[in-house]
Amino acid sequence: MAAHRWVFIAYAGVAIVEQFLIWRDIAKRWRPVLGGILDMALLTFIVQRIGSSRTVIVALYFVAAIVNSLVVTPRMGVLVSSIGAAMYSAVVMMEVRGVLPFAPDGPSWMQSGRPTPVDGFLQAVLVTTLLMFGTAIVATLIRKINQRETELVIANERLGELSRQDPLTKLWNRRHILSHIEQGLAWLNRGRPMAVVMIDLDQFKRVNDTRGHLEGDQVLKSIAEALRRSTREVDVAGRYGGDEFVIVLQDTNQDEGRVAANRFVTAIREVGMKLDPQKPVTASAGLSIARPG
Repeated sequence: MAAHRWVFIAYAGVAIVEQFLIWRDIAKRWRPVLGGILDMALLTFIVQRIGSSRTVIVALYFVAAIVNSLVVTPRMGVLVSSIGAAMYSAVVMMEVRGVLPFAPDGPSWMQSGRPTPVDGFLQAVLVTTLLMFGTAIVATLIRKINQRETELVIANERLGELSRQDPLTKLWNRRHILSHIEQGLAWLNRGRPMAVVMIDLDQFKRVNDTRGHLEGDQVLKSIAEALRRSTREVDVAGRYGGDEFVIVLQDTNQDEGRVAANRFVTAIREVGMKLDPQKPVTASAGLSIARPG
């Protein structure tokens, strides 16, 4: 094999180029695939020089297939394994036909054991079948693991959202509101004022008493939706508890906060008027301003 050191030098050179591509983030999608094909080509060269149908080095095809399946996508892993199997089968068939010498760098006792056409065919079919079957299993397992990880990430995000969300109105709950207020107070040092509007519903208890709690829940949902439509994307609206709501307004001074509070009260009154024009649910609002300094 020493006479063929140029092959290994070329392989090392290509590996250096690949590292450069990684450093420059070039051909991100196809780089691992090309690297896997290069590995299969080098392995095929070594196997052919030592003895394709008799050397245990053939087992490295399976190792390379598994490693490539971990690096690239499952589909690309199957593609690389298919190319490796095709390379091995081509070498075996060319050895059978005498196009390539058998085990030229192998021990002398192996060089006289050129495979017969039947042996070569069976060997190629066996390696190809096992290689593709093994790669398919690994690819399936990787796909399932990735799918499970994605599901867990989504579930954790959902749990985190539910822990900060009021289950009835889908607004933020008290815990998240208080946390956001603390964060807003920390931003005061950056010269950003904050307004907090506290809203208490009037005549809401009468809805529960006369129409039932299911109707009361529906009213709370409608009010929450009205508040959601009345706030900016940067504002945070939440249910503080019972029939109390809180809206945190970032970068809002006293005059702007007063206008926003009136807008919220009007939106709630419109909801109440649709329910009972004679005795509508209304709201009282309090305004607090936190100023820098």
